[in-house]
Amino acid sequence: MDNNAVTPRRSGGLYARVNMSVKSANIMVISLLTLLIIASVFIVKHSGFTIKFDTDGGSHIESVKAMYSDTLSPETPVKEGFSFTGWYTDRDCTQRWEPETEPITGSMTLYAGWEKSE
Repeated sequence: MDNNAVTPRRSGGLYARVNMSVKSANIMVISLLTLLIIASVFIVKHSGFTIKFDTDGGSHIESVKAMYSDTLSPETPVKEGFSFTGWYTDRDCTQRWEPETEPITGSMTLYAGWEKSE
């Protein structure tokens, strides 16, 4: 046996001995991303969403936690000299939101609409 023999080294670093095709790597990445998306949806669905109520000077209403697709029955706020016109998804009260029929799909703030009483 020759003492001067050199053992050949493989190039390629840490992954030199990994034998995986590009197709297999793509399948693995897609599978992991799919699992991550499913886990994210599961976490969001099970921890719920926060619904805040901005009464614009009316009586205070506490925020509530709701699950995806739940509906709400929030209490009606009171504001002296005004009549409550409903809940809205925008501060200008142009996009009416029906809490009893429209399901929750995310965290949101609902704005109380008011009309001056006579």
